[in-house]
Amino acid sequence: MKRFDQEKIHRLIKEQIKLSKKLKIKDKIPVDKIKIVAGIDVTFTDIWKNPTTGIACITVIDIRSFNTIETVFAEETVDFPYIPTFLAYRELPVILKAYKKLKTKPDAFIIDGMGIIHPRKMGIASHFGVITDTISIGCGKSKLTGEFEQPENKKFAYRPVYVDGELRGYILRTRKNSNPVFVSPGNNISVESSLKVVIRSVKDYKLPEPTRLAHLNLQKYRKKLI
Repeated sequence: MKRFDQEKIHRLIKEQIKLSKKLKIKDKIPVDKIKIVAGIDVTFTDIWKNPTTGIACITVIDIRSFNTIETVFAEETVDFPYIPTFLAYRELPVILKAYKKLKTKPDAFIIDGMGIIHPRKMGIASHFGVITDTISIGCGKSKLTGEFEQPENKKFAYRPVYVDGELRGYILRTRKNSNPVFVSPGNNISVESSLKVVIRSVKDYKLPEPTRLAHLNLQKYRKKLI
């Protein structure tokens, strides 16, 4: 990596540490009041090119009925490369563009990515939650960091995930014979409540319904662009 890039990364690390001091890992509202949940996902017209076009989708559903309330999209030129632990700098600008289009005010957001299961507690879900001061939860599909044991091979089995000896979230199996997901608070919610909201948001598939629908909507939208 070039010296300029190393300097930039160092600056972003300092920014993440500064933002992490604003985190509120406690329940802003009682967990049973969380009923309207938005799922956020991002894709690209060409993941191998840089710059490329980033596309964000936010799908808002009622997790009691699983009915969709609202879906919004946004596009943005993205020129920040994919670098582990810095996903927010690649995807957050287009996410915030979509967020500004929402007419609904969700009780919480579930983002395809990490919350505080991150070396500096600043995964994309935490970064989004701090900037917007919303209740946000990270639900990542693969390990970023942390120590844990695999959960049993049964629906809704889970095990704690520790980073530097601190409980940061859970590894959760949402379906039998399916790879587990990593659940952690982004902001304004506790570790335990984050797990409860994700479990309540799962219907028949591996991913929570809000992010699963956002992903499906993105695939349809992307096909129109390429």
